[in-house]
Amino acid sequence: MNTAKIKLVLIGGFCMLIAVFGGKDIIKKSGWPEAPAEILAVAVECDMESTAHKIVYKTVSTATIPCELVDAFKTVHADKEWKVTQKFTGTLRVGTGADAVEATMELNKSGDREPQVGDKLTVVQNPAKPTQIERTGMTGTRLTIVIGAGLLGALLLYFAFRPRRQALASATAGTTGGDAGADQRARQADALIAAALAKQATLPNQPARTAPAGLAREGRFAGQRSNFGRRN
Repeated sequence: MNTAKIKLVLIGGFCMLIAVFGGKDIIKKSGWPEAPAEILAVAVECDMESTAHKIVYKTVSTATIPCELVDAFKTVHADKEWKVTQKFTGTLRVGTGADAVEATMELNKSGDREPQVGDKLTVVQNPAKPTQIERTGMTGTRLTIVIGAGLLGALLLYFAFRPRRQALASATAGTTGGDAGADQRARQADALIAAALAKQATLPNQPARTAPAGLAREGRFAGQRSNFGRRN
């Protein structure tokens, strides 16, 4: 197996692992009940990312810092171009009454509106661990990721192993065809030899005939032999 096939197998296997573990996660969280939640506090940070493309690879640099330090960070690392993304982490009160618990969860903007203290939303909660929550509607997103990863992994593995099977099939077909052709030629040669022998056996015994040119040469030689040694 060459290097390209090894890469396809590794990437395809990784995608299949994502699909398997993602599917298990969907099954595990499909039974989590919904619960009301209220935002008590919001912490804002900035994710910094810089990508440098090389000839055959790329390097990615990341950092998470307070948003007020973004300008200073860019000044210190001026040799790179940075993409800035805000990240909102909320502290939520989940549930009502005596069963309410506090939990943290990453929040998203609603259009251009940032999440605010006092906003109410609905989350899904782990019955066995009430502080483990996540946003509703994540099942569809996970299902899309799982299906995509599974299809991509299967396709890469198919391309990794298909050429080898085709080459083996072609080689087998070529060998079989060559053997069949050799057998056929051998049978034809045997038939020709048998026909020649049968024809020769049916011919009558005939004295050998000498060609006229041969007879003329023999006459001259005979005359020379008869005159050899004669005295005039």
